[in-house]
Amino acid sequence: MAYLTTRRPFTFQNVPNIPTLFGDIFAGASQGGTDTENTEWIPRVDISEIENGFNIRAELPGISQSDVNITVKDNVLTLKGEKHQQAEAEEKNYHRVESRYGSFQRRFTLPRGVETEAIKADFKDGVLTLSIPKPEAAQPTEIPITVNA
Repeated sequence: MAYLTTRRPFTFQNVPNIPTLFGDIFAGASQGGTDTENTEWIPRVDISEIENGFNIRAELPGISQSDVNITVKDNVLTLKGEKHQQAEAEEKNYHRVESRYGSFQRRFTLPRGVETEAIKADFKDGVLTLSIPKPEAAQPTEIPITVNA
């Protein structure tokens, strides 16, 4: 199955410009076709900055933790998985089906120097939260002022 994803590379080093940094990174999945076909979909994410790092919050409704895979390779964090259509025990006469099923994949370029072993993932109530620490060089450092008398 081929993924048609437009990716504009970005880095966390341009942090002051957060709105454009995480703007329209990926083109949406196909919205055409019939209501009942198995269509690729892309989960929505929120990316925020905290004092010592970044959080990526992905909405994954109806997906179990075992169907989600997170990897980091060559400074790119990849979130992928699959939402399975539930098999119904009895035949239903659907008039409209708007739920999307199928595989998904999202990629995020990490700042250089991130210790990938320190990335934490938490999955609760269909929401995956990734906590990514800032590299030491990107964290603000307070420099004390000495008074020369």
